Amino acid sequence: MDLLKPMLLGLKSLVSALILFALAPSVTAQGVVNGTEPYEMVRTLQSLQSQVAQGNSHALAAQRALLLKMDDDFLLMPIDTWQDPRNARAAVIHLLSGGHPKVIRVLQEMEPAPAIDPRLMDGALAYVEGREQDVAESLKDIDPKTLAPNLGGHVALIKAAVTLRTDPAQALELLAVARLLMPGSLVEEAALRREIFVAGTLDDVEKFQSLSIRYLRRFRDSVYAGDFRRRFALAIDALGFGKSPEKFALLESLIAEFDNDTQRSLYLRLARTALLSGNLGIVEKATREAMPLAMGGTRESELLKLYRAGALIEIEDIKKTRDLLWSINKDLLSASEQKLMAAIFSVVNNVRHFPDPPRNVIGDFEIYLRMEDPQDTNWITPVMGDAESILRSSEKLMNRMGDNNQ
Repeated sequence: MDLLKPMLLGLKSLVSALILFALAPSVTAQGVVNGTEPYEMVRTLQSLQSQVAQGNSHALAAQRALLLKMDDDFLLMPIDTWQDPRNARAAVIHLLSGGHPKVIRVLQEMEPAPAIDPRLMDGALAYVEGREQDVAESLKDIDPKTLAPNLGGHVALIKAAVTLRTDPAQALELLAVARLLMPGSLVEEAALRREIFVAGTLDDVEKFQSLSIRYLRRFRDSVYAGDFRRRFALAIDALGFGKSPEKFALLESLIAEFDNDTQRSLYLRLARTALLSGNLGIVEKATREAMPLAMGGTRESELLKLYRAGALIEIEDIKKTRDLLWSINKDLLSASEQKLMAAIFSVVNNVRHFPDPPRNVIGDFEIYLRMEDPQDTNWITPVMGDAESILRSSEKLMNRMGDNNQ
């Protein structure tokens, strides 16, 4: 059944595309011939986008084709088409979904103006042109929740994008609004991806966990899931999961939600961070989980062995660590990784062979104590004098016994 799922999704998007082009408006200077309106085309577009959010690459191709057709058709539609608020909203949604900006530019010059708040057209156009300050100014007094949901979700998403740097907490709220207004859509998928990253920057571990699980259970197959994995990896660095045993314990159940390849990659990243920060317990756990997921003889496999060796430097582990280091193919390591390997070897050898203490140092294992000169020059006690006398007497006796044997 799993093998049939991609085929069924592809068939579904193909049927959608065929229906789309069968019903697509034939446009003349007099307007739409068969009655298909812009808002109906946007409805089809958003249906395709929902399939993209579920991982259907065929729907992605159909979406691109539809957007190009909408670019051309919208420009040919008569002015009175845009007096319907649904169609005017469709023009803004079309732009924020990847449509060409020239459509909105033409609508901005129309008389009478389209039946929509002009600030929405201004803000949408400013967003796609990268004018963040203009976006913020145009949309500052517009509450996405007061708009039609299929437009409000988009507006909340772009308001969050331009708010992120100055007020990440506000951006997080706007992203939550975006996904709540358009559940199951590509807007919800995009909002969740961004929320996870923002939660990481705000050090909100609980929200990071809950949002990540939600994304994985709703959109793990999304065409854009690769971007989610990248943002997730950045967030676990920002939140310090590789530097805190307590946080790492919270992360293990979340990592289990990923596919094997991603699990291995994340554990490898965590192991490196933990090793460099001296959290050897995390290194040991991360490598133990990841090594069964790595293919032998690969670079990842060798790195995992290297990091694990760095964690197992207790006396009882020395033989195991030595054998692990000997099994590593150094040719698969970078120059800096080979230096790390040499450093671990040095530590292992110092544990296996008791190192010579520095001069003028009395040492016991790794703890050295430098003898200070006594303050009192008469530091020889009676007991020490008696001991010295006994030693001299013993030495004379042993010498006498040696002479007699000769």
